[in-house]
Amino acid sequence: MARTQPVVLVGGSGFVGSAVRDHARTSGRQVVVVDRRPPSHTSEFYQLELLTDPPDLPGGRVVLLAGNSDPRSAHPWRLVLDNALTTARLLPALADRDVALVSSAEVYGTAPPPLAEHTAGELPLDDATLADWCEEAIQLARNPCPPWIAAALCRELAEADPSGRWVYGLAKRAQELLVASVVPANRLTIFRAANLFGRGQDRVVARITRRALVGLPIRVTDSVRTFVAASDLAEAVLREDAAGLLNAGTGKLRLTDLAKLVLDELELDVPVQVMPSPAEDSNGDLDVKPFLRMLDVVEDEHLDATLRTFVRNLANETESHLQPLPVVVPPLPFAPDVVAARSAAALQTGVLKSGGPVTTRLTELLSDRLELTDQHTLLATASGTAALRLAVLAVAGPASPRQVAVLPSFTFVATAEAIAQLGYKLRFCDVDPLTWTLDPVCLETSLSPGDVSLVVAVDTLGAPADYPALRTICSRYGVQLVADSAAALGSTSNGRPVGTQADAHSFSMSFAKVVSAAGAGGFVVVPTDRLHRLVRPIDWTRSSMLGEVHAAAAVDLVERLDVLVERRQRVAEAYAELSPLAVPQEVRPGDQHAWVHWVARFPDRDRLAEKLGRRGIGTKPYYAPVLHREDWQSLAEPAVELPVTETLADEVLALPMSSELNPADAERVVCAVLGIMQSGDR
Repeated sequence: MARTQPVVLVGGSGFVGSAVRDHARTSGRQVVVVDRRPPSHTSEFYQLELLTDPPDLPGGRVVLLAGNSDPRSAHPWRLVLDNALTTARLLPALADRDVALVSSAEVYGTAPPPLAEHTAGELPLDDATLADWCEEAIQLARNPCPPWIAAALCRELAEADPSGRWVYGLAKRAQELLVASVVPANRLTIFRAANLFGRGQDRVVARITRRALVGLPIRVTDSVRTFVAASDLAEAVLREDAAGLLNAGTGKLRLTDLAKLVLDELELDVPVQVMPSPAEDSNGDLDVKPFLRMLDVVEDEHLDATLRTFVRNLANETESHLQPLPVVVPPLPFAPDVVAARSAAALQTGVLKSGGPVTTRLTELLSDRLELTDQHTLLATASGTAALRLAVLAVAGPASPRQVAVLPSFTFVATAEAIAQLGYKLRFCDVDPLTWTLDPVCLETSLSPGDVSLVVAVDTLGAPADYPALRTICSRYGVQLVADSAAALGSTSNGRPVGTQADAHSFSMSFAKVVSAAGAGGFVVVPTDRLHRLVRPIDWTRSSMLGEVHAAAAVDLVERLDVLVERRQRVAEAYAELSPLAVPQEVRPGDQHAWVHWVARFPDRDRLAEKLGRRGIGTKPYYAPVLHREDWQSLAEPAVELPVTETLADEVLALPMSSELNPADAERVVCAVLGIMQSGDR
């Protein structure tokens, strides 16, 4: 076989693809990258969206790297989509080609170690059942199959393992069976990769190293793991003198010994905390003798050298090779097929406005979630701003001349805009130095002139306001209390869902919130006996209500609200390791934060944000500029000193937060922040 044929890297823009490109470049091999996004460095590039574009590939030997190996995915069925369905779609282009497939040792499941190539895997489904699923996948993949078409079939496979532990293994085994169904055995090489490490990858070796470099305790189990450097796997997949099945690894280590190796190489003394091993933890012990013979290296000795080289390189890294982490990642749908069906039904039937079956369902779900009784009514709105206007109108009405509204300066500008639109003069108030919500002491001072008819509290970033104190003060002055609870869906105040503590509450379902109504939406909770004020003598709800299509996206997420909040909570817990160098927002005892954003005070905030940006980590100063520093002309009273707000405006910075992130993502951010701050390079 001619060694001059090009190498076609399907999924070549990723971590392993980068290593293969580097190795090919040094050996003079021609490489064509096939991916949905271009590689980070110059290569011949063929753009292809595997799920929807025609499955055509350039000529040459195919190295199949496409897939997703996120072990903490919020959507396990997407592991099936990205590994198995994409491969099923590609099968016509793989038939009768030379193919190297990078699979995973996860396909062995719970089989007892040591795991040799002839070891039968023990997964929740056997090969016969998987083959039946693969036939369905092949039929589906004959046509474009975006997520909303493929989700049901992918969920079927993912739900075969309710624990979620072996979904990736099932997806990779299905991928192996699919490729083997069209590629002759003598032209197919399958590499079952062990734990990979290398530039651009942030798994166990990199995470231990990053934590050690910033002095954080290293947490590992005493489990055995087999490892392989991405550079070694790259060398193997580019070889054309092998066919068949190979376990890809160059040695084994207990994770406790890996931690010792990292600390020895870095000459650091950091505590190592040994955690209990998972109950099903056998697939880390691979027999890799054939792979070692292929590379002509000595087991363990070669691994030790490559691990130490990687650790040194990571310690001296000056730029990030990891995928960017935006400060906001909107939540993905859990069931895009159901969302698409509900949206299509609305479009097809013409039932698009509020009051249809989907907005009705959304209203019911939210009312149940907030534990509303007949005393309160919930309306789904087109935006959080529309919801806030309706909340004010229901309990206080539009302003009469010279009526004043008190609100915090530390909030999003839309809070003030909605109140000013209704004619109120704005009086800005300071916030509590710990929770950053409306300060009761400052509020009392603001109410003392006796000219205030409305107070708007804000559940800042998802932290509930101090409702018991605010209600007491507002009652004493006979002032209506409205809550801008835009970020508070999923928050609780004294153990109860936020939504009934004030006289009325408004919520947002924009793209950044825990629940997004396809990017824009909201809802309002008002007293039922005040509902008439929204429609008579003027119908303020006209053009303010949420439609069926946006509601379809919201219902999908509200049905899984506990999962969304729990995932954000885990990210917030990981960020706690930034203390005491960072001063995060606090929550009153008995309250629960929804963590729409994770924000803290940092010294030299702007330079920190710049340095994090260079490392691909998004940030945003929530909130800056603060409202009392803005030019409101005649709409607001003259600015006064608000010392807490002004300090926050100069120091706060939001770090990446989303239910799509996981604690490992947060840990990457923590290590980057600590590395910058500890080095004095701020």
